Amino acid sequence: MDLVPTACNILFIIVVGLYGFSTGDEAGTTFIVLFMLIVMVIVNVIIFIWIIVRIVKVATNKM
Repeated sequence: MDLVPTACNILFIIVVGLYGFSTGDEAGTTFIVLFMLIVMVIVNVIIFIWIIVRIVKVATNKM
């Protein structure tokens, strides 16, 4: 579960790189970059919240 943000970041770099180099279309590349950044932020926030929830569950079970 902790590798999901890393996989998303690598996928982001690959997609933007391949699309940018293959088409040269600035408007399309900008749209893809903004879309992928929004997706990455959402995924990273969800993973961050999930990790905090796991930490709280472990901390409350120990007491």
